[in-house]
Amino acid sequence: MPHGLASDHGAAPLRRLLIRTCDTDTLVGIENRAGVFPIHRGVRFLLATATKGRSTDVVRCRFGVHDPNALERLDGDDPPQSFPISLTPGLLERLSGPDLQIPELRTAMDLQIAERAVSRHPALGSTEGWGVTFGRELNATDDRASFTTSGRGLAVLEGKHLSPFTVAAERTELRIAASEAARLLGSRPTFGRPRLAFRDVTSATNRLTLIAAIVPAHCVTTHTVFCLQTQLPAADQWLLCALLNSFVANFLVRQRVSSHVTLAMMARLPAPRPARESPLARRLSVCARWLASARSTHRENVHANLQALAALAYEVSADELRHVLSTFPLVPSNERAAVMRTFERMTTEGGIYDGPENAAAMLTSRRTRTIDV
Repeated sequence: MPHGLASDHGAAPLRRLLIRTCDTDTLVGIENRAGVFPIHRGVRFLLATATKGRSTDVVRCRFGVHDPNALERLDGDDPPQSFPISLTPGLLERLSGPDLQIPELRTAMDLQIAERAVSRHPALGSTEGWGVTFGRELNATDDRASFTTSGRGLAVLEGKHLSPFTVAAERTELRIAASEAARLLGSRPTFGRPRLAFRDVTSATNRLTLIAAIVPAHCVTTHTVFCLQTQLPAADQWLLCALLNSFVANFLVRQRVSSHVTLAMMARLPAPRPARESPLARRLSVCARWLASARSTHRENVHANLQALAALAYEVSADELRHVLSTFPLVPSNERAAVMRTFERMTTEGGIYDGPENAAAMLTSRRTRTIDV
């Protein structure tokens, strides 16, 4: 079946039916990298075995299979080896809420990081956390008649104009009159202020999956971009921009994404919210602003600092961060190594940090406050 059965928001009713009225025994996620099926090699599939008539107690999972011959070697009598992940309905509800979305967890470490994230950090859309909502603005097809190339009016931005932290507004030739944009947006005219945004179209196999930036005022976006609709102070937006562009947040999103970062997925993303005036929040905000600027000096150092600080916000251990970084093969190894070195320096200098439970003490230390960005 399509892989969306496990992860898509629209498949939630079918997923609930499958778990509650069938004993779903195993799930195998199959990738098409080897061209097994005559379709795009980024498409994924799902092989499920289930028995009708009784509810599911535990689902044994194996994801990331790309050689069909591996199916012959899966042994139902040896679950830990053949199916490294076991998910109960209760655990699925803790990880994904009532949608029972099945994240693509390949190792016990994947599950450990995911469980800690949802247990310690509220969902992005939860009123207990950030409580923010995102939405689309214009549609590149439906609203095209309102666009011009006259060079006058608001710049019209698409997903391709967004990179982590930066927006290439100068690369678009499309414009729209402010009055026309206001008419099309109705009660949702947000283009008068900067707002956080993220790209819609993506893939779990891209260099990065979740890409966010602050869209400047006097620009409007199309349907391939989701923009913040909740009003947040600038410092909070930069802080959230830093967290969304982190390797840890990308790692969590990759467990659930197919070819789109959806609103439902983002609403359930665990997202720490450190106090605005805390050293951690200030450092993250400063790093994000720096990376969004045109300055080229010290960018590698600033990026490493931001990623290490975001890992601290998510309360991952050194071993967990090392595992997270290993899942980004398209990120240069020297870049990943710099993040790891910076994290270890932050967490071990002074001997005040040896695990997530000591993050609060670390964040109030003199050494944290004086780390250069």
